[in-house]
Amino acid sequence: MSVKRVLVLGAIVLALAASGAFAYTSDRMDFGEIDFGGATVSFLMHWDGIAQFEEGGARAGTLREAMELFNIGGYEKVIVGWGDVGDTALNRFMAGESKYDLWRTPFAYYWGLVSRGALFPVNEILPPEYFELLPKITRDRNYELAYNGQMYFFSAGVDDYGHAVFVVFNRDLLANEGLEDPYELLARGEWTFEKVTEMARKATRDTDGDGIVDQWGLSDIDPKNLVYAYGGAVTRRDENGRVYWSLDEPEGVAGLRQWVDWRKVDQIADKGENEFSAGQIAMAFLPFYYLGNHTSWPFTHGIMPFPKSPYNDEPIFLPGAADAWFVPANAEYPLGLIALDNYLFTLDNYYEDLDNYIASRVADKQAYEILYQAVESFWPEDYYMNFLGGRWDGSLPYGKVCGDINNNVSPATAAAEVKQTAQAMIDEMFGQ
Repeated sequence: MSVKRVLVLGAIVLALAASGAFAYTSDRMDFGEIDFGGATVSFLMHWDGIAQFEEGGARAGTLREAMELFNIGGYEKVIVGWGDVGDTALNRFMAGESKYDLWRTPFAYYWGLVSRGALFPVNEILPPEYFELLPKITRDRNYELAYNGQMYFFSAGVDDYGHAVFVVFNRDLLANEGLEDPYELLARGEWTFEKVTEMARKATRDTDGDGIVDQWGLSDIDPKNLVYAYGGAVTRRDENGRVYWSLDEPEGVAGLRQWVDWRKVDQIADKGENEFSAGQIAMAFLPFYYLGNHTSWPFTHGIMPFPKSPYNDEPIFLPGAADAWFVPANAEYPLGLIALDNYLFTLDNYYEDLDNYIASRVADKQAYEILYQAVESFWPEDYYMNFLGGRWDGSLPYGKVCGDINNNVSPATAAAEVKQTAQAMIDEMFGQ
């Protein structure tokens, strides 16, 4: 495992340590006096998420200001590979090295850390009003990913919309094939799975006469996205907060069946991001962050929500899940660490970054408006309990469902057959 460590000494801060604690009120709460007593703060990350606050960064000087105000003696950047963040965080926690840490970890490691007691439940020290001021996507995440009634998300310091999945379409290809404009379909209330399937069938063909299909209507897609788009979920919470396996519910089964129809019956959804970028796919299911590549695409693109299904009256926006900042459970000064996060990652900066993020990924006014609608309309249940396995992992319940369906087991049967095993894993995870 490659680890990059950068230690920045706070000589100026040490000289000002005698000036006393600083009473700090952020855009979310009054923290009172914050004083780290000259301690060194460590930022664990898989990429340098605080470079913007250092010399040469877009918000240079912010970190130095925070160090002076909060009497922080220095800071250390612990930068590891994406695949090593979870283990590094857990190892630091177990070794007692994380007392002044802030961890930026991908969602993939959330369940492993929270179930081992490595994350600090921030609702124990933050008032309810704090959480109400967070962006909607973070408020929803706190509810959907609560663990034993506790909440762990507090920061506005990540692009938590970056993993949202949209239907991105090749406007030129659709026009050349004489197919309808998705924006017009959406305006008429006709952006449905039935219509998307009809268009994708017409777009899938052999364009050069060699007998081999080289243009596809749709890209490949993780079936759970179709489950959510149909209004279903892999797991849900009941009125008492109990988590249960819900993939076998009608909406979930319908989403899985749509996946089967597109891939195996119609054979119109097979290829991926590379083929879409090359102009060979009419409509692709892409995460928001990938849209930054559009400047090199040889066509004009548009952006849409997932279509309406028979189970929902409106198209659905899927938020996905992204990185988040966490406080370790053994933090010596959790309130101070959260105050530091608030100082660095303000709500104004969050919305400024969101504005820039959206503007850099759109090619038309309709897409701009759709992305802003998404920010306030993300489907709240699209936070996958990934301890149940990935699409390709047949040893765990969700992956087994996908594998069984590929082996011609019906979606309803596949989802039902793993229910007992999946529920046992869920019950163990949540101590239900």
